[in-house]
Amino acid sequence: MQPESVEVTSNEWGVILEHRRWQTVELRWLPSTRDMTDEGFKASLELLAAAGERLRPRFMLIDATEFHHQLGDGVMAWRDENIIPRYNSAGVAKFAFLVPPGASGTVESGGAPVVEGHATFPTAWFSTRDRAYRWLAE
Repeated sequence: MQPESVEVTSNEWGVILEHRRWQTVELRWLPSTRDMTDEGFKASLELLAAAGERLRPRFMLIDATEFHHQLGDGVMAWRDENIIPRYNSAGVAKFAFLVPPGASGTVESGGAPVVEGHATFPTAWFSTRDRAYRWLAE
């Protein structure tokens, strides 16, 4: 019997897990992101993209409940150009973000899934893991 979740890889800022039952690869940010640089952020997303390309999950999840880094100028443009196409090629069908309770834009507060930029999949923001998993499984 295979375990429910296995750690795929990690660095000092995050852990990447494969949730086989949910066909999901997750990046769980760690509290150490307080001291992370933009280069550390990029390296972490590179790890997630590589895991996606190797494991080809239906879904991806980023648990940002412990994410504390303030992104610098140009980082999101870099992500859109260098990471999103890799998620697309991995076959990701949905992408969920788990954020701290009270964050704006979550599905629980009336937000809706949106296909952003170069993505071929919708992304939605959630304040509870249970609701994120339910959306991914729909």
